[in-house]
Amino acid sequence: MRKGTTLIAALLLGSSIMALPACSVGMAASGHRQFDTSVAFPGSNRAVIVSKLGAPETSHPLEDGKIEDSYLITRGNEASSGRAWAHAGLDLLSLGIWEVVATPYELAQTEETYHLQITYAQDGTVLDVQRTGGQ
Repeated sequence: MRKGTTLIAALLLGSSIMALPACSVGMAASGHRQFDTSVAFPGSNRAVIVSKLGAPETSHPLEDGKIEDSYLITRGNEASSGRAWAHAGLDLLSLGIWEVVATPYELAQTEETYHLQITYAQDGTVLDVQRTGGQ
C-alpha cells in the first residue's frame, strides 16, 4: 500500500511540475528595449538620432525643406534575463508556488507609450522636439 501511495504522489508531483506554465519567467524575459531619447534635443544631428532610436515610424518632408520624423517610444517593462532566471530558480525551489507571487508582479510592471516628433532643418540638425501622448 505504501508503494502505491508513493508512486501516485510522485506522478502527481511530476505532472504538476510539467503543467506549470512559468508565466513570470516568460514575461520577465520578454519586453521592450530601452530607447535613449537623451540624444533628441535642438541642435543634435539626425544621423545620431537615427543611430540611437532606429528608423522613424513615419518621416514626412515639409514644404519648406524641413523633415519631420515621428518615433513611437515605449518605456518600462524592459526585458531582464536576470529577473527571468530568478523567477525560474524560485519556481523550482518552491515547486511552482512562486508563480502566485511572480505573475501578478510581472503583470503590474508599468509601461508608458508616447510619440516623439522631431523636426529637422535642411542640413539635418534638430529644430524642435515634441512629445505627444503618454503621461
